[in-house]
Amino acid sequence: MKILITNDDGIQSPGILSLRDVLSRKHDVWIMAPDGDRSGFSQSITLRDPVKIVKKDERMYSCSGTPVDCVVYGYSNFLAKDFDIVLSGINIGPNLGTDILYSGTAAAARQGALKNLPSIALSLNQFEGPFNFEVVSEYLLERLEDLVSLWDDSCFLNMNFPPEMDKNTEMKWCTPAVRTYRDEVVQFSAPREPNSTYCLLKGNLIHSVEEEGTDALAVHSGYVAISAIRLSPSIVTHIGKVPEKVGICCR
Repeated sequence: MKILITNDDGIQSPGILSLRDVLSRKHDVWIMAPDGDRSGFSQSITLRDPVKIVKKDERMYSCSGTPVDCVVYGYSNFLAKDFDIVLSGINIGPNLGTDILYSGTAAAARQGALKNLPSIALSLNQFEGPFNFEVVSEYLLERLEDLVSLWDDSCFLNMNFPPEMDKNTEMKWCTPAVRTYRDEVVQFSAPREPNSTYCLLKGNLIHSVEEEGTDALAVHSGYVAISAIRLSPSIVTHIGKVPEKVGICCR
């Protein structure tokens, strides 16, 4: 297969390099990835400014834009239009449940699927090294054709891998868990800017509702979690507050 790989951790991340090295043994692998960390960029796309693309190596390009930009420009006349699959990752840290709303890793896979390509977001549930990326890459190499067969054009696949796993680790279909983020805003002032306040988000405390069948419970129990994430925004059908006739909400 001809594979386009991107991520949101940046082109020098060990996750994307491991994926390239292992999958290149059997496949035609190309990289178009951000030139730095774009974590949390979600589905953002560069519309009004040019992006800078730099050839770093044979079949390896950096992009000054977002993860979605990388798929847009990678799957274009710049590289080629004959890719068979888009892979995004392997991300450092999980993209479980509602993390998907913020994740640049997931968004790049979503963009690939919007181009009607089988697309998979790949994340390792681990923030500190040493990382087990080679085991994850080998796991994918062995199952890539099977994973492509699981895809259809209404979704992208989101996979999360436990820190400790091997080639026989069981994979479970899951629903995304609800995650609660306890962000703390830190404020500070610059000495020469009396009217300005700078803010940062501190902490990464996350609470997951680990109900049976969720990706959070699966990956924390040592399984590889896989979810099919719908592409189209969905509505919550009649919840007792909406009149029966669609379009008439208030009088």
